[in-house]
Amino acid sequence: MSATMADVTATATRPRLTYEELCRMPDDGNRYQLVEGEAFMTPSPDFGHQRILARLCRSFEEAIQDGSVVAFAPLDVVLSERTALQPDLLFIREENLGIIRGMVHGAPDLVVEVLSPSTAYLDRSLKLEAYARYHVPECWLIEREARKIEVYRRDAKEVFYRLAAHLGAGDRATTPLLPGLAIEVAALFGDSGT
Repeated sequence: MSATMADVTATATRPRLTYEELCRMPDDGNRYQLVEGEAFMTPSPDFGHQRILARLCRSFEEAIQDGSVVAFAPLDVVLSERTALQPDLLFIREENLGIIRGMVHGAPDLVVEVLSPSTAYLDRSLKLEAYARYHVPECWLIEREARKIEVYRRDAKEVFYRLAAHLGAGDRATTPLLPGLAIEVAALFGDSGT
């Protein structure tokens, strides 16, 4: 069954905000992401989501052999004055570390979204489109229930992503951006299905 905007628990708050205006909003304890000036509140991730994210982060950290960095949400990635997202995980190669100025101001080299029922529509549509539009070279979407990873890559001459790989049990997730990385997809989800 395909998700519709009505299925999303992320809710629009006020249209056409800038990132600066979003930062000045009172802290109400919620997480907000900004897509073309529209703010979306996203719920906190659950335990299964966080376990996958911890395994991913550890794999990236172990593969890094230079000054490249990996980070995880919540961390604002400011892609424009009106678009600031919080990917679940992001990777920035050593030569691009200049985009880190408190928050990340520019396109990371790779972002990962772990899909949850409450955020899948936002992650698969608005966020994926924004990552491509603002030149993030690679995006992984992790489908927890299907226990699969979709790898999207953007050709430097294109505005959109192409599906580069659809990975499941028995496959390894790799990227040319981090040659030492090889994540066993089945191990990422663990024995408990998380």
